[in-house]
Amino acid sequence: MIDLAHSCWRPAQGLAQKELWFLHGYASDENDLFGLARLIPIDWNVRSLRAPRPLPTGGYAWYDLHFDNQGVRQVGMDQVEETVSELRVLLEQAALKPILFGFSQGGIVANALAASNPELMSGCVAVASYFPSDWFKGSLGWNASESLAHLAVVGDEDGVIPPSLSLPSYAKANELGAGIEVQRFMMGHGIAPDSWQAISRWLLKL
Repeated sequence: MIDLAHSCWRPAQGLAQKELWFLHGYASDENDLFGLARLIPIDWNVRSLRAPRPLPTGGYAWYDLHFDNQGVRQVGMDQVEETVSELRVLLEQAALKPILFGFSQGGIVANALAASNPELMSGCVAVASYFPSDWFKGSLGWNASESLAHLAVVGDEDGVIPPSLSLPSYAKANELGAGIEVQRFMMGHGIAPDSWQAISRWLLKL
């Protein structure tokens, strides 16, 4: 279960104008992205959530990953739906509509929430991720809105989620009615300084 007691929280100074929630990557935790909080405007609330599933090798996951005998990655949709449902409840309870900022697996989850429940957030940033269109063949409802501010940051040298996977997934999502802005950078599976500068400019436009 996703427990806010296990999240990192930086309240705004004075009256909060915006709120941003970080969703970390696979095998990481709530501390990973929270270091970026110091770069977020002081009149924003910042929360970094911990994924609900501890891994035996350390860190946490939003859903487990499995590989079949041919090395093809398999995702358990029951865990995906449980995670999305829990995050949806937290978003419904938030005093301000947060901006979701997901990295890698956290970005995939953020992308899914942006397409299923855009009304619960004021924006979405997904870094080093892809758009999981196949998830919407199940119980996730497709409600994507082109009016939602939605940014995808892709690393041209990403060896974990390569652009050959991420770029077509975002193109397909936009064909189905999403309004995802894609920005590409010469970086690997991470957040390079120039990509962070672009993300910061994008956030400040909201």
